Formats: sequence, C-alpha cells, structure tokens
Amino acid sequence: MNRFTTVSIVSLFAVAGLASADMPTMGGPMKHIGVMYHDEHHHLHLHVDGSVATPVLGNGGGTYMGAASALNGLMHNAQYGWMVEGFWTPPAGSSIWIEQTSATPGLLVFEGGMMSMMGSHTFAPIFGTYGSDTRYKWNGMMLHNWYAAAAPGAYTATYSVYFGDSSGMPTPGYEASTVTLNWSAVPAPASLGLLGLGALVGTRRRR
Repeated sequence: MNRFTTVSIVSLFAVAGLASADMPTMGGPMKHIGVMYHDEHHHLHLHVDGSVATPVLGNGGGTYMGAASALNGLMHNAQYGWMVEGFWTPPAGSSIWIEQTSATPGLLVFEGGMMSMMGSHTFAPIFGTYGSDTRYKWNGMMLHNWYAAAAPGAYTATYSVYFGDSSGMPTPGYEASTVTLNWSAVPAPASLGLLGLGALVGTRRRR
C-alpha cells in the first residue's frame, strides 16, 4: 500500500467519524412560530418568524445513539419552534392542541422539546408519522420538534392550533388558527464527500 492510498483511507475514516454524534444538531438558527391568544375575540393567532430563512433538512448520514437514532439515515432539522407569545392561559378546562391537517408525503415528525434540554427529547413519532395521532397536546413550553425526510425535495406541512378538552375535541366558542411550514431537503455535503473518497480509494487500489 503506498502513501497516497494510506492517506485516502485515513481521510475516509475521518469523514465517517464526523458523521457520528451523540445528539443531532438543530440545523440553523431558531425559527419560532409565535402563538398568541386574543381573549376579546376568542381567537388564536399564529406568526412565523420571517427573519430566518426556510429551514433545510440536512445533516444526512449521521449516526445517533438511543432515542435520537430515529433520525439515522434521514435528513433532518429542528429550527421551527412553537412558542407562546404574551401572557395568557387557555380557557378553563381546555388545553392547547396542534393538529397536522396536511403534509407532503415522506415528511416525518418526531417529538422534541426545548433545545437547552436535549435530554428531554423523546423522538417519538408524532403528527401521523408511523401511524401516530395527527393531534398533539402541547403544554405551552417552547417546542422544537424534529422534521425529517429520506428523499431530497420541497416539503410543507399545515397545522391547526386550537383549544380542546383532554381528548382533543375542540372547545366550543373558540376559533382555531392555521399555519403552513416549509422545508427543503438537501443531502449533506459530508455524505457526498464520503462517497467521493470511497471511490478514490477504490481507484487507487485497482492501479
């Protein structure tokens, strides 16, 4: 084995090592979905932070341990964060519910939490992923779920936020609000580089 081939193999394992981590990265700056309640009109209002660009589902090829292994082999992102704006509480006997009413086929969603408390993220499938309930009972704490996909492309998901009872039935007299979120899925450059290095090593071996 000559020096060139040895260096290529070392580089190959270096890139592979970079693809492994204990926990996934968010993918970029937080992009909050502000949830406000106008009591006088019994109406919820949603606002998406427009100062942050459309999130990219990337970081593909990472290998994670434990619950985070749900993202293994998938492009993913957790920039979108549900956040209560202002000081208000749900009507008596009601909770805040988020329901995914539509989504691009192939978009997967896993339960997250506050980014400062990564250990609390369950990575359980939600919003219809793997047959889970399309509704999610939200406690009002900042919530950064993990969105993922296996194939490149553009993805969207529409959500309805409303007040409901413990079973998710809407509370009469209160109006829901909807929002559509967007992503683009792009394979990570590291994954492409890994494939290129593998091909380079194979070429040198054949010479």
